[in-house]
Amino acid sequence: MCANSMSSKMIIGGVEFFTKCPEKCPGQTIMPGQGGLCHRCPIFNCAGEFPLLGPGEFRPDWAEAWKTWFEEGMRGYPILPLRSMGAEDDV
Repeated sequence: MCANSMSSKMIIGGVEFFTKCPEKCPGQTIMPGQGGLCHRCPIFNCAGEFPLLGPGEFRPDWAEAWKTWFEEGMRGYPILPLRSMGAEDDV
């Protein structure tokens, strides 16, 4: 698990996350862009300085994928399932 002693936690997409980015997250060293790592992150989107989504609006399947990625050491990129526009159960 990523250690971040100076932050609290919150539930995002039904999963518990820290409210601050992990210190060694590779997203902090990558140039930000519209398709960048941070722009899909539950912490960036729901608990960041300028939240874009409410914690209950973040996709639960993505929240689980991010949690796994953080817990496994943040190597590579999280695997985020796609679904068709408007298809709630097409994962």
